[in-house]
Amino acid sequence: MAYPSLEQYNNAFNNHSMWLTDPELKGGRVGTTGMGLPLAISGGFALTYTITAGSKKYAVRCFHRESKALERRYTAISKRLVAMRSPYFLDFQFQQKGIRVEGGEYPIVKMAWAKGETLGEFLEDNHGSPQALGALASSLESLSVFLEKECIAHGDIQTGNLMVSSGGMSVQLIDYDGMWIDEIKDLGSAELGHVNFQHPGRKDANPFDSTLDRFSLISLWLSIEALRTDPSIWGKTNSEIDAIVFRASDFIDPSSSPGFALLASKAGLAQKAKAFAAICASPMQKAPTLADFIAGRNMPPLPASVVLTGKMAEGKSRVGYIGAYEVLSATEYEACLLRVGNKVEVIGKIVEVKNDVARNRKPYIFVNFGPWRGRIFKIAIWSDGLDTLRTKPDDSWVGKWVSVIGLMEPPFESKKYRYSHVSINVTAVGQMTLLSEADARWRLAGPKAGAPASRDIAANREILGKVQGSSRSKDAMQAARPSLPSSSRPTPPRPASPPARVSPNQSVLNAIRASSAPPPTTRPTPPPASPGSRSKAPTSSTAGRSIGAGQRPSQRGLLQRLFSWLFR
Repeated sequence: MAYPSLEQYNNAFNNHSMWLTDPELKGGRVGTTGMGLPLAISGGFALTYTITAGSKKYAVRCFHRESKALERRYTAISKRLVAMRSPYFLDFQFQQKGIRVEGGEYPIVKMAWAKGETLGEFLEDNHGSPQALGALASSLESLSVFLEKECIAHGDIQTGNLMVSSGGMSVQLIDYDGMWIDEIKDLGSAELGHVNFQHPGRKDANPFDSTLDRFSLISLWLSIEALRTDPSIWGKTNSEIDAIVFRASDFIDPSSSPGFALLASKAGLAQKAKAFAAICASPMQKAPTLADFIAGRNMPPLPASVVLTGKMAEGKSRVGYIGAYEVLSATEYEACLLRVGNKVEVIGKIVEVKNDVARNRKPYIFVNFGPWRGRIFKIAIWSDGLDTLRTKPDDSWVGKWVSVIGLMEPPFESKKYRYSHVSINVTAVGQMTLLSEADARWRLAGPKAGAPASRDIAANREILGKVQGSSRSKDAMQAARPSLPSSSRPTPPRPASPPARVSPNQSVLNAIRASSAPPPTTRPTPPPASPGSRSKAPTSSTAGRSIGAGQRPSQRGLLQRLFSWLFR
């Protein structure tokens, strides 16, 4: 089944009472951005909208990617969770024909809203609190015991899928796309989980059984214990909302990992660091339960070749940056356009920070990575996002490098000012991270310097090359947009391209590609004076304010005029 695009779902939620079939949801209020347009959160297979109906709040998941045997998976999982009635899981309903979009009927999942904040947000605020970390560690231990007892697995335990409340004493799991229960063991795995919390062998082995969560729980528990022992480990390991103490590259080569070496240098953590390194170096199936890891039972042996020095062995190359999401350069407009509707990481050097107030008297900030009168990527922070940030971008950020993670929004095009902007909307702490230039270079270079990051990225660049080599024709640009029915996709006039010039971002990117030198041997520490650059989790809003080709002509024109009135 081909599912609707982000823009098509946004259009439907603009009139949700007409297109949703659930009576309670139809009468509810959709969560919106600062401009009053539908707010969506990206997930692995779904876009999640929030609806408040009376005193109840729901997450409404709408699928935009194919998932094998979707109905059977969710029906079986729902029955199992109802039978367990566990506080670790939320009630939900799978509705096969929950929403109508442009004449088609599509499934949704109606799920009760989880209490608290994500694990990543909780750790951002509490990584220096031994009391909160102790409560959280105990909660993870209890969760692990429950999962083992029930012989079930969530499949993607990570900072965005664990909700924390009561100061760390209570946790809940959300997003059940990859969950394993015995009733669906024949269906196989639907996802591989967040790379910064998964065993390095999961992708190749692709298991689907009740042990899926063991590695993730051990990694998180050990990270929390490390922070409880020494809160400065957060900064020393460049921890952020999507990477707590460890990253995927640490799991691949524990010997050269600065994080493993740091933990191994501390008396209270050394034994556990070595035990975790042994798990990373062994087949995924050898991972013990969290209880056994804590007790030192059933551990795989540490290979003699694994020595936690934090230095590269002679003749070996440093493991490159492995992002949780596809990494894009902020200067590559077409590549960003190709990823509208996907969660990505965009890295670039800031050219301009526009801090202003709209005519509706609500403040907003645009962080631009190129001249605004052109075709650029930008970070958009509307009034709702500004309320959550501790430190807000200003002119002092110009010239700095930043990483932003979130949902790539459809382009907004202005004929009057001759520009086209694609953007990521920042709505919470943790989405943005200030980087040193060396760290930005390392991330942009990908898993292997001078080589494609993955088959997917290689394919993307091949497509991008064709788009760039087609004299920027109308047909090429149309192909770059999300696929929508031609009957509902008028093509707006494209703004004229600005005079060709090489920006500072592009100059650095070109240098990265042209250089054959290996990446730096030591990961640099981001500038310390940037607490506001701490980034939130994988939460980002839709592009309701950004008008793309998939919207109805009348709505598109209305919103274009609204945007022009509010801003430039």
